Amino acid sequence: MVNLQLLAVNYVDKYYQNVMMAQALQFFAAEFETVSKTLSFTLYEVCVNLHLQDRLRTEIFDNFKKHDGITCKGVSEMKFLDMCIAETLRKYSVLPFLDRTCLRDYKVENSDLVIEKGLDVYIQLFALNYNPEFFTQPEKYDPQKFANKSKINNEGLYYVPFGDGPRIFIGNRFELLAVKIGLVSLLSKYKLEATSQTPRPIKFEPKALILQSNVGVPLKFVPI
Repeated sequence: MVNLQLLAVNYVDKYYQNVMMAQALQFFAAEFETVSKTLSFTLYEVCVNLHLQDRLRTEIFDNFKKHDGITCKGVSEMKFLDMCIAETLRKYSVLPFLDRTCLRDYKVENSDLVIEKGLDVYIQLFALNYNPEFFTQPEKYDPQKFANKSKINNEGLYYVPFGDGPRIFIGNRFELLAVKIGLVSLLSKYKLEATSQTPRPIKFEPKALILQSNVGVPLKFVPI
């Protein structure tokens, strides 16, 4: 007789192996795009805003002296670096929207709108990130918007670069650390300069699923 219990165990083991493999591949694919895009757009902004680049490099070198090089603790202490990345994620959302499925009927407060169970909801990130009610001068790249991050989302959930709640992007901490280390490594060795091909302002590729410049991000790296 076939051992049904053994077959069931093998099936479950195979299922979870596939789930773990799928999550690992998704983690890698999602991180690859988000890290590269966030890194590229941050480098672009500090290139065309040299006063920000100088301030960021000063913070990096001061941190190097304190921690004797690049360390995870040192990187986590760089407040202006964190502000720059937060502003990049606001101005250049890697994905144009977040999608969620409504699990039960929900009546929107102060309205007659009812989102029915099973309905797919698409949250437009650009509409939130460029809303002047939430961010002053939304077209301007200004890390000072995030000088006090404790005030963000106090008046509603409007800044969600990684989503929020139980469905928040699982790799957000890893991505932020990777971007920070990448920026610190590059800006400690090179000065960024614009070229004749550097777009001002950047124009986005309208047919791309993931946000990207229609001409790339041409920059010049000058060794320090």
